[in-house]
Amino acid sequence: MAGFSGLGTILRMSSAGGTIGSTSTAAGMADLTNISGPSMSAEEIDVSSYDSAGGYREFVAGFLDAGEISLEGNLTAAGGAVDLVDAFNDGLERQFHAVFPATGTSTSAALVNASGGYLRWVLEGTVTGVETAAPYDDKLSFSATVRISGEPFLVASSSSG
Repeated sequence: MAGFSGLGTILRMSSAGGTIGSTSTAAGMADLTNISGPSMSAEEIDVSSYDSAGGYREFVAGFLDAGEISLEGNLTAAGGAVDLVDAFNDGLERQFHAVFPATGTSTSAALVNASGGYLRWVLEGTVTGVETAAPYDDKLSFSATVRISGEPFLVASSSSG
């Protein structure tokens, strides 16, 4: 198989200052339509000198920046927007898990890797932005940004938690 549909991806968010257990069975945040990121990058440090080979600049990696994740969803009373606004208002760091689907047919299906485990992003971050939209000719929606703090991990585990 060449790839998988994103349908069924699960995003879980811990309570303020909490973690998400590795055996968590929570369904995840409701009504999400897009999850983008992490948008990782490395600082470039110019280490060029008069004797750089061929007169070409030389670079080494400096600080790593995990960037952020962007979320979009349908604006509903039971959806993820309410939890994200609460997280924005308290300003506290939370743990997030993005669990990837295997077949795109079920929110309980998770992408199984070659060693028989589930593939997911595990990261900590702070909600730094929430926006709602109410166009006259389209659905009510929201978007949010989570600024990642520290190192995100793309992990394979034996649980979808």
